[in-house]
Amino acid sequence: MVFQRYFRQIAIWGTLAITFFFMLNRAVDNEYKDVLQAFIDFLVLCTYSVLIWQFNFWLDKRESQLALVFKSSTSRLILQSAISLFAGVLLVVVVELIVHETIKEEKAPLIFFIFRGVLINIILQILFYAVRSVYQFQQVQVKNAQLMEMSAKAQMDLLRQQVNPHFLFNALNTLKSMVKSGSPNAQEFIVQLADVYRYLLQNNQKESVSVREDLSIARSYANLIHARFEDNFKLEVSLTPDVYDTLTPPNTFQLLIENAIKHNIIGAGKALLVKIYNDENYIVISNNLQPKRTVEQNTGLGLENIRQRYKLLCGRDIKVSKLNQQFEVFLPIVGLREVN
Repeated sequence: MVFQRYFRQIAIWGTLAITFFFMLNRAVDNEYKDVLQAFIDFLVLCTYSVLIWQFNFWLDKRESQLALVFKSSTSRLILQSAISLFAGVLLVVVVELIVHETIKEEKAPLIFFIFRGVLINIILQILFYAVRSVYQFQQVQVKNAQLMEMSAKAQMDLLRQQVNPHFLFNALNTLKSMVKSGSPNAQEFIVQLADVYRYLLQNNQKESVSVREDLSIARSYANLIHARFEDNFKLEVSLTPDVYDTLTPPNTFQLLIENAIKHNIIGAGKALLVKIYNDENYIVISNNLQPKRTVEQNTGLGLENIRQRYKLLCGRDIKVSKLNQQFEVFLPIVGLREVN
């Protein structure tokens, strides 16, 4: 049914075009005695053209039955074409015989009209299978695109599921350190942690959020870190106004701040400065390098998560640079029109 609906207009216009083409040739040669004869010829041409189309539709619906016998698609195509061509010739012969025996009085021999009908049949068969091949190719493309979209969504879901445990693991480690050291800010940290985690849960099912939204959670998270390290940690944001409304995967900036804290020493005389700014087509997150000798387990999880989510979001990769005692991550600026 879908195939027939797809072909309905093509069949109508194809039939009319072929009919008028062959009638025009006869009209130029003054073969029509009157309008009635031309109208009869029009009906004859349209009749077996429509019958040929309908037979092809009927045969196409039985392709699944042929597939049980002929596994090769090439063999099925050859067989269907042969059956269609043979049936079309029979239809032409039958229609022309009936018309010539009952209505027409033509000077031209019957074989001329049969030959003309066979030629039309061949043209229609070529048109049918050409358009059918295009249709099937489009269907395969649509199906592949749907499968790719489903795969991308599944990958995105898996990556989003990694974020929550990763964030919670690092936050609880921070809280443990604060409690262990007797920090007076531990209680405030718990309250802010609840607010940040609530925000994370609300946005977890989204593939993208605005940079403005994601920076809000990054600032809140920075407050948590500042509660632990006080003036030894600082976040500076200097983005141009147009960048705030572009897109990013949820929790990107918070993960990159976590990444900087996890890999660097923070303490008296070892302040960590994280900067977020834009440079041409990238948002840059940088921090001064003062690497730890030992790093927590799951190294690279947060950065790889961001890398994969950007590939799924916009098909572009992030860049990472270590230069002049600075660690920099370059995030592609993603506009609304770039998202798939």
